[in-house]
Amino acid sequence: MDLQSLLSKHRIPFGIGGSHRNVRDGWIGIDCPWCDLGGSKYYLGIHPDTLAATCWRCGPKRLGDVLARLLRIPLHQAITLLGEVPKSPRIVFKTPLRRGVLEHPQSLGPLSEPHLGYLQGRGFDPVVLERLWGLRGIGLAPRLGWRLWIPIHLDGEVVSWTSRAIGNKTNARYINAKPEQEAVPIKFLLYGIDYVRHTMIVCEGPADVWRIGPGAIAVMGLQVTQEQMELIGNVPRRIVCFDNEPAAQKRAGELCRTLECFSGATANVRLKANDPGEADEVEVSELRKLFE
Repeated sequence: MDLQSLLSKHRIPFGIGGSHRNVRDGWIGIDCPWCDLGGSKYYLGIHPDTLAATCWRCGPKRLGDVLARLLRIPLHQAITLLGEVPKSPRIVFKTPLRRGVLEHPQSLGPLSEPHLGYLQGRGFDPVVLERLWGLRGIGLAPRLGWRLWIPIHLDGEVVSWTSRAIGNKTNARYINAKPEQEAVPIKFLLYGIDYVRHTMIVCEGPADVWRIGPGAIAVMGLQVTQEQMELIGNVPRRIVCFDNEPAAQKRAGELCRTLECFSGATANVRLKANDPGEADEVEVSELRKLFE
């Protein structure tokens, strides 16, 4: 019995990718039992091969929990029902299609004194960040003035970017490229993925990646899209390392449970530092031993 047959048998409405505006090709969408707004929104996507499930409003889910809540049955019964549905070991992720032309922000140039002072004040080596991660600085500009410019690569090519404020007097630490400035949407990507091999440390933001080094990636926030989930699931060993605050740790747990649908191993690591970007060398060294 495939997933569509299971949903039809239990009278759970669903949409097929390509036939509904909220369901991506290759996925099946249902109404999320946690944040359902009614009207067949189909915000919760399920991949029919791996049974990975995630709601774009409230995050990753375990399909057993979803089914149990929808059918109002115990979890063990839901898991038994899912046992009848075949599951492929892994998704082969396809390179995202280009959707636009990359456009750089105004006044982009080398890191200047304000940028260097900010990075050094946080314990980063600007020379390494320029060489390894391609960081540059933005000068006088109406919207992004005096921010760090952070390119996002895919297969060695810059396809999107974000920017980071260097002062504390702002409500927007990160401002991403506008959709028309990207070659690939930023939430289709993982910052740092070009350096990943057999192990991936999953973080929230670029500063976390800089601190940990190659092998770490950033999902650019707490929400993980279906496209990002597929990329993470293709790596044999996944170590989730989010910030220490309760909301971030809740998301980390949900992400780990969803990644159990993929082959390989997943672990959640909680550092003593408030976030990986603030960790000291000793803690980072211990974390990097997980690569070995």
